[in-house]
Amino acid sequence: MIHPRQVSIIAGFALLGAAIGLAIVLALAGPAWPALLRVGVVGALVGAVVAATEMAERSSAVLARLRALPFAAFLAAKAALHLVVIVAAMAVARWLVPVDLLPLGEALAGGLPVALLAALAIAFCFEVDRLLGPGTLWRLATGRYHAPRIEERAFLILDLAGSTAVAQQIGPERFLALLDHLLAAMSPVFVAHRAEVYRYVGDGIILSWPVADAVEDARILRCLADAVRRMVAARFGVAPVGRAAMHCGPIAVGAIGDARREIAFLGDTLNIAAKIEKAAGERGLSSVASRDLVDRLRLPPGFAARPIGPVELARVAGAIELYAIDLPPAAARR
Repeated sequence: MIHPRQVSIIAGFALLGAAIGLAIVLALAGPAWPALLRVGVVGALVGAVVAATEMAERSSAVLARLRALPFAAFLAAKAALHLVVIVAAMAVARWLVPVDLLPLGEALAGGLPVALLAALAIAFCFEVDRLLGPGTLWRLATGRYHAPRIEERAFLILDLAGSTAVAQQIGPERFLALLDHLLAAMSPVFVAHRAEVYRYVGDGIILSWPVADAVEDARILRCLADAVRRMVAARFGVAPVGRAAMHCGPIAVGAIGDARREIAFLGDTLNIAAKIEKAAGERGLSSVASRDLVDRLRLPPGFAARPIGPVELARVAGAIELYAIDLPPAAARR
């Protein structure tokens, strides 16, 4: 399902593609209106379809397999995919704007290099965004976190239970490959549920949402259940078991660093979430949430929250009310 943020991204890149095309025509030929119209349509189609393709790669397990290729092969496959998209966009634009400025062959030959360059520029933006974390590039570019601010955020910490024993069983190289395999399998789930990947920590991952997004339709719980369903690693000879901790509250958010810029979260909320995850491991629980979060959730069918009482956490003032979260049977069997 496409959500409003994806629509806005596609629309933004459509405008960017049109602007690039118009700027090139104006620079080379001046205000030639038929050419401007067609190139604007081509640029908009290329920008929109390339952006949609990039987002589909993140949410589709089939397209995500391209990333398992060696990097050079991955770039070649992506360039070929974009080339198909560009040729199709130019053909559609020729049908929508039937102005015979050039024969189709000459139009393709002249426009392909520019269109491909624009497509690769868009792909580059998505790759940088993937490197920094979804949405981080945009937030850094717009200066949203140039000055620290306080936000209400929800966190889901998901890690591999018994990871030390698993690493000893299969060796460090295969264990790292196992982690990469599991994260690749779960990534489409994170995208589908609009989770922001904050950080990888050892064998775990920290996901974050604005609280309103996390509790809407219990998105944070549905994300957890769908992620657990994907924790399959038969080819490694192990049955991975996840452990999760969830908490929400105010957190300081800001851009930090010089040599490497990133958006950081700082405050008790994330510290408490990490301690809840540790408490869950000590009690043999697979999914635990704080009362602060549970009180804001409307549990979907198949989910249950069982109170386990107040728990004292190290270096945290006062006891924290915790709940064991029971997932639907299809997820809990993993």
